[in-house]
Amino acid sequence: MAGRIPDQFIDELLARTDLTDVVASRISLKKTGQNYSALCPFHNEKSPSFSLNPNKQFYYCFGCGAGGNAISFVMEHDHLDFVDAIEALAKDAGMEVPREQGAPDRYEQNAELLKRLSESAQFYQQQLTQHPDKKRATDYLSKDRGLSGQIAKVFGLGFAPPGWDNLLKKIGTRAESQEQLLLGGMLVEKKEQPGHYYDRFRDRIIFPIRDSRGRVIAFGGRAFGDEKPKYLNSPETPVFQKSQELYGLFEAKQNTQILDQILVVEGYMDVIVLAQHGITNAVATLGTSVNSQHIRKLFKLVSKVVLCFDGDKAGRSAAIRGLEASLSVMQDEKQIRFLFLPEGEDPDSLVRQEGKDAFNKRLEDASSLSHVLFEHARNQVTLGDEEGEAQFTRNAMSMIQQIPKELTFRSVLIRQLSEQSGIDSDTLGNTSIPKQRPSTNNQSDTQNNTTNEHIPHIGNDEEHYAPAYDEYDSYSNHEYSSAPSHYESNKKSTFKKGGKFNKFKEKEAFFPPAPSSLSRIKQASLCLLLHPHIAQHIDLPDPLVNQTNEELQIFCKIWRYFTKHPTKNTGHLLGEMVDQSTITNIYALLNHQDATTKQKITNAQQEVLDMVSAMEKNLGLNSSIARLKSKGNESIKDSSSKQELRNLMDLIRQKKH
Repeated sequence: MAGRIPDQFIDELLARTDLTDVVASRISLKKTGQNYSALCPFHNEKSPSFSLNPNKQFYYCFGCGAGGNAISFVMEHDHLDFVDAIEALAKDAGMEVPREQGAPDRYEQNAELLKRLSESAQFYQQQLTQHPDKKRATDYLSKDRGLSGQIAKVFGLGFAPPGWDNLLKKIGTRAESQEQLLLGGMLVEKKEQPGHYYDRFRDRIIFPIRDSRGRVIAFGGRAFGDEKPKYLNSPETPVFQKSQELYGLFEAKQNTQILDQILVVEGYMDVIVLAQHGITNAVATLGTSVNSQHIRKLFKLVSKVVLCFDGDKAGRSAAIRGLEASLSVMQDEKQIRFLFLPEGEDPDSLVRQEGKDAFNKRLEDASSLSHVLFEHARNQVTLGDEEGEAQFTRNAMSMIQQIPKELTFRSVLIRQLSEQSGIDSDTLGNTSIPKQRPSTNNQSDTQNNTTNEHIPHIGNDEEHYAPAYDEYDSYSNHEYSSAPSHYESNKKSTFKKGGKFNKFKEKEAFFPPAPSSLSRIKQASLCLLLHPHIAQHIDLPDPLVNQTNEELQIFCKIWRYFTKHPTKNTGHLLGEMVDQSTITNIYALLNHQDATTKQKITNAQQEVLDMVSAMEKNLGLNSSIARLKSKGNESIKDSSSKQELRNLMDLIRQKKH
């Protein structure tokens, strides 16, 4: 029975796990004094900046800021969630993962269904190499679409041969199996003969759809010619909701060494052809527009998401739906960008024509969310006068207000709008604009679940990458058949009361807001940790050093260490620090989402100096207020007191601005 993993077990697992062994089994380590060093597996670098402390069982990269223990390393390196990482480490340690009492999750409830879907995937793969009519399928993949046997194996491509009951005869030999196949959308019940079934997928190329853990949860089937529907998808089932899944996400996690951004495209073949050309970080929506759940899911994995659209009118409309879906789930330190392709092109055709490097250059030049937002707001205006400018401002603010209030990104957009409209930021920030009626963001969701007509036909007759036909004969389905047999743990419910139920009686999840940004003092501390050399150029006045503020005390400890040891770095600081509370706070800073950004900034010294200056002014302000209060109004008659009052008023005015 699934349930929460006890904290005591996690502590015991970490105690019995040697971080050095875990890391050494995945990357090459070199002994450097008491620690180990390596090229960081989480970003590209030429000289080692990854450091592992075997005594403290902690790793840290001075290049990108990645750090943590064995669990976090396995999560990041193997692209696993927390539960999967625990199970992987427990398996290596020969430990059984216990579960506290709890209700089984939907995957465990449908374990038999998942087995039938896995068996179906194996059957279709076997047909691609063994069926008498296999040449038709392999010729289509290799000659018509230019796919290699290797890429077909990576994505588990298969062949549903002609006939009404091939899968039924192979997998559905028992009534229980037929029931599961019907539940999973693999069979269709005959209208004229209740209790009798036929195969849903017939005479098609098969694309298994896997969840983020590699389990087959659905299928897509493409016709060989112009038969209708061109693309046939599994219907929604207890384990497959198409609006929540992304095709190719599992493969992207498995095959991309440094997964820092994800490209969202429209079709299966776009994902596969891009992967064949070395762009392995693409995923596709499953017949729906990009929605907020997709963005939220991707933000858990990467900091940058690029939405790819055709450059025609339909592509522009799809981009606006993607923009609208992104606003409410934006997070600081996360990016949404928009890539518009030349009209008449799609990722499949374009990457064939211009190659990987040119396509990656397009990705680098993708439009920012702010650019698309303001362009869309401007395009909705027809007047070129003051009324038009007012309408543009209202249009932009109606979208900006959908971004969570606590985000710095929202403030940046308001400032940009202020510059464009001439209205000051405070006025814009306090403006209340009625929400516009949302566009039909997921119009395609109302279509028949089993069809996906709007996925573009990606036609290309080039055969530059066509493999030899015999490559498919060596296609082994062994790797694909070994789907994980474990299921993720139930976590504490995040469902809100009274939430809307879907057809499978599961409440929609309530997602917490994005994590808050660091305070100004903590940001300055992070700057010191990531740029320790700047400590030599910063002076702290005694009144500041003697403050009892805990955050400021930690900042001062970091500053003192690097001032005293100008040649040492954060690794040395952590190794020599004895105060466990301070160490914990430093680890938290190094693992915060702001660390990556602070590592890249060029004005770290100025940021720290600005913080110190602000703290000094605040101390002076508080001191003056206290002193003048003690004197009383009647006693402020001498010139020195009057000057102090004037200085105080200046400080107050500065703080307000």
